[in-house]
Amino acid sequence: MEADIAVFQACADATRLRILFLLRTRELCVCELVEVLQMPQGKISRHLGVLKQAGLVQSRREGTWIYYALKKASTGLTRRLVDYLKKEAGHDPLLARDLASLQKLAKAGALCGPRPAPRAART
Repeated sequence: MEADIAVFQACADATRLRILFLLRTRELCVCELVEVLQMPQGKISRHLGVLKQAGLVQSRREGTWIYYALKKASTGLTRRLVDYLKKEAGHDPLLARDLASLQKLAKAGALCGPRPAPRAART
């Protein structure tokens, strides 16, 4: 039950939900989230810490960069959360704007992270 409470608390913030929606699309570093969300680095890092503590986000270090990604859903609640993220992404104007900003960065070649595999190749 404690894990579920942590998930609910982590998702009870609009900025953290925006981060989860963005991480649903690909692995991102803090600087990319700062650019898309137009928020200070410290604020984004604190939100990522809450999401990581709740078991929703994982990180990996590559050189000086730390990349963040959604953690694989391991409980019924987290599976439902991932389903929600997939279904609701295009229905909210703010989330749609965030996704458009991320796509603009990707097209400009301004993303720090490795290029995602083509959709057909993903499993």
